[in-house]
Amino acid sequence: MLTKWRIAIILTALAMLSVLMAACGSDTGGTTASSTPAATTASTSNMACEKGNLGTGGSTALGPLVQAAAKAYQDKCSGANITTQLTGSGAGLKGAHEGSLQVGNSDSFVNLTKNPEYKDLTDNQVAVVVFAVVINKDVTGVTNLTSAQIKDIYTGKTTNWKAVGGPDLQISVISRPDGSGTRNTFEKYVLGGTKESVSGASHSTAKTSGDVATNVAKKSGAIAYDTVDFAKKNNLTVVKIDGKDAIADNVKTNDYKFWNIEHMYTKGAATGLAKSFIDYVKGTDGASLRQQFGFLDLSAISSDAIAAKTPKPKHG
Repeated sequence: MLTKWRIAIILTALAMLSVLMAACGSDTGGTTASSTPAATTASTSNMACEKGNLGTGGSTALGPLVQAAAKAYQDKCSGANITTQLTGSGAGLKGAHEGSLQVGNSDSFVNLTKNPEYKDLTDNQVAVVVFAVVINKDVTGVTNLTSAQIKDIYTGKTTNWKAVGGPDLQISVISRPDGSGTRNTFEKYVLGGTKESVSGASHSTAKTSGDVATNVAKKSGAIAYDTVDFAKKNNLTVVKIDGKDAIADNVKTNDYKFWNIEHMYTKGAATGLAKSFIDYVKGTDGASLRQQFGFLDLSAISSDAIAAKTPKPKHG
């Protein structure tokens, strides 16, 4: 009888241990489930998902980042539909002003002297883009160009690479169209405010940053300007400007001048999906994408450098 009583106690204890182990296993499984990417994102992300349709467009330099960010945002936030048109900064600003776009992307600040109607646009600054002067690989011996030399090339005064230390080879000049934010930045900070005036059979215009990279790679004697990211990904030769390399350390201090602030303009203050998406592009959630596409964070740039790129308000 005593033996049977002891067996009953042992069996009861084993049953209780089994239940306890199952409960512990259930708790561990629950912890694992709550650590899925969605749950982890919710605890570490600053995202505030919004639903709806959002039309963005403009800058072809900023475009690859916006496109990648749109895909990533939609993957995280169901119910959001974001499209991006690569039409140039001028078209982006016009679209945001006229309402065909909710977000207009631009490589440069709105020029209210030229376009006073754009005073209804709100500037949302998201990153820093670094541009470079690039040349075809057959232009040997040229590793640096002064601003004056580049100006002479883009105003048609210098037409052969021999004049700037290169081979006896005609210079094929590639430009961006009027309204391009990249061209505006190039003319202001590299050409010193001078407008491009080169023309003739050796001159051509490329509509997008991607087109620029493709054309430089295949055209003998070519020179152009593009983002450093496009240059690297297409194995283009990047030349120094006034002895300065197109690298982050030189941009941060503005020792290297050919860079600008990237903008995502909205008509009035950004709200809803537009605000949420812009915050994603410029915030901690979009940091890895900014790095992947060669953009620098605004916070990494010195205040003096930012001031040098920011238009001064006009009075009177």
